[in-house]
Amino acid sequence: MADNVFEALRARILESDGLLPAERKAMLWFKNYSTELSSWQQEYRGKITHGKLKSRAEAFSKMIVAPGRARPGRFYFFLYSPAGYKTLPYYDRFPFVLVLDTSPGHILGLNFHYLNNLHRARLFDALYTRARRLPSATSTDPNIPLNSYIDVDYDLLTSMRKFVAFRPCIRSYRTKQMRTTLLQVGESEWDTALFLPVEMFRKASRQAVWSDSRKKIRTR
Repeated sequence: MADNVFEALRARILESDGLLPAERKAMLWFKNYSTELSSWQQEYRGKITHGKLKSRAEAFSKMIVAPGRARPGRFYFFLYSPAGYKTLPYYDRFPFVLVLDTSPGHILGLNFHYLNNLHRARLFDALYTRARRLPSATSTDPNIPLNSYIDVDYDLLTSMRKFVAFRPCIRSYRTKQMRTTLLQVGESEWDTALFLPVEMFRKASRQAVWSDSRKKIRTR
C-alpha cells in the first residue's frame, strides 16, 4: 500500500503545472523519493542509529526511523491513517512534521502542510533561529545534517507572537496509526522538503484547508 502511495505522489508532482520556484526545486528532490525510501528501508531498517553515524564519512541527509524513536526538534515524513477520521473535518495522510514532544504511543508536532507556502516559510524562518546542532562523533565531517534540530517546545511557541502560525499546524499522532516508518530529513534539506507539494488532504482541498488556517492565525 505504501509503495502505491509514494508512486502516486511522484506521478502527481511530475504532472503538476504552475508550480512555484520553491516547489519546482522540491519536485526535483522528490522525483526518486519512493525508490530512495525503499532502498533505505531495506539497507538500514533496525540497523542505523545516531551513534553509528560516527563510522560513516558522508554527511547523511535522511534516515529511516521507527515511529517510537522519533526525537523532538527533528523533521519527519510518514504515511498516516487517523483512527477517528470519520469525525474529522479533514486530515493529511502524508504529514511533514516537526516533532515537539513524544510520549509512549504518541507524537506531538507541527504539520507544515496545513499552511500555504507564505505562512509556511515565515514560520520556518522564525523557527530556524532556534536551530541547534549536536556535536558530531566523527572528525571527518563535523556537520552531519541529521545532528541538527530545532530547540522549541509548545510553551515557547505560545509565548512569542512570531510563532503564531503554528496554531493550525499542531497535531497529535498515534504511532500505531502510522503506516510507514518515519523518514527523518536532515538540515541540508529542510528548506526543500518544506515546499514539497505532497500533502494528501482528505475530505477537503488544500485551498480550503489553507483558508481555514489563515482564519485561525488572524483570530489570534
